[in-house]
Amino acid sequence: MALPRRYFVHRIPIATLWALLCVALLLPGTARSADIVDRGLWLALFSQGELDVPAADTEKLLWWYDTHARFFGGPFPEFQGIVRPGIGYQYNDNHSLWLGYAWVRDVLPDLDVEENRIWQQWGWTEEFGDIKTLWRSRLEQRFVSVGPQVGWRFRQLLRASKPLQNHPRLTWVAWDEIFFHLRDTDWGAVAGYNQNRVFVGMGVTPSKGSPWRTEVGYLYQQIDIPFDGANLSNHILAVNIFFNP
Repeated sequence: MALPRRYFVHRIPIATLWALLCVALLLPGTARSADIVDRGLWLALFSQGELDVPAADTEKLLWWYDTHARFFGGPFPEFQGIVRPGIGYQYNDNHSLWLGYAWVRDVLPDLDVEENRIWQQWGWTEEFGDIKTLWRSRLEQRFVSVGPQVGWRFRQLLRASKPLQNHPRLTWVAWDEIFFHLRDTDWGAVAGYNQNRVFVGMGVTPSKGSPWRTEVGYLYQQIDIPFDGANLSNHILAVNIFFNP
């Protein structure tokens, strides 16, 4: 059974231009040529810290947790929820390795889909002056309720952030993440390019040394729909909250 096109979106968030963002969110979705245009709202919480294990080097063992509530379509009739815990090892100051699990549920008008994922990840952080960068490579094994075959997907993210010169609690943030299916499946995945996500926004830290940070911005998502030759473009308001104790 092939999933409807929207399942391949996996809709995963202070915009740079509020006017552009409001237009993208409020106008009804339209199609031009073979493309489909839609909009959404993504909310997320990310948290990471040291794993307290007796008789172990706790500075190297880490825990990870993120959860998402994603609404899309007009007026947001569809929903995706994600819960994603993981454990990691800090190899050195710049490199880390991760292993985790994710539970995903898509609630669509005519279909309810559950997915269980196992994921592995390598992260590399680097600073260039006051610009902080992150390279993140993630491999996923996906077990979807509508088909027995396991899907394999690779995703690569590059993120950069830079504090405002006169407002150190404010930070410009931009990132890009590209996805590739590594094999065909009986539930509709096709090997090759899957989607790309581009985010531009601003981060706010309440006070110096605070473990909390909020990033708000515009997320553009482009998805390839292999079984009907169309592209899906989503214009999304993304609100991401970070807590790193």
